[in-house]
Amino acid sequence: MTLAPENLDASKEDIDAITEAAMDYIEGYVTGDAERHSRAYHPECLKRRLGRDEETGVYELIVVPPQVMVDYANTGRTIEDDCQFEVIIDAVSEDIASVRVYSCNWVDFLHVVKARGEWRLFHVTWHGRGG
Repeated sequence: MTLAPENLDASKEDIDAITEAAMDYIEGYVTGDAERHSRAYHPECLKRRLGRDEETGVYELIVVPPQVMVDYANTGRTIEDDCQFEVIIDAVSEDIASVRVYSCNWVDFLHVVKARGEWRLFHVTWHGRGG
């Protein structure tokens, strides 16, 4: 399901393309379709999250290049049967957008950019569902 407030300053085509980038990202990952997952990313994209070392209690920034995610999706170990998705487009301003994606195991906050006429993920912050 995709939700986009009616007052977004964006064309239907842009909303559809932003949604497609978000769905390529999450559906490509959980179906093991590495090619589809890969096309969601801008070449400069990084995925980040704040993680806590269980032994020391120290928080650290975890940075994951998209190629690591694509390679992992390609192994088939990311496949989740019956995974439901919710994509919420929170804001669009000219060539940038903010999107939330809720899936069976993850919550992802996406910053999406329109570069060379195509909407692609530029930054992803995520954590596991429930924590």
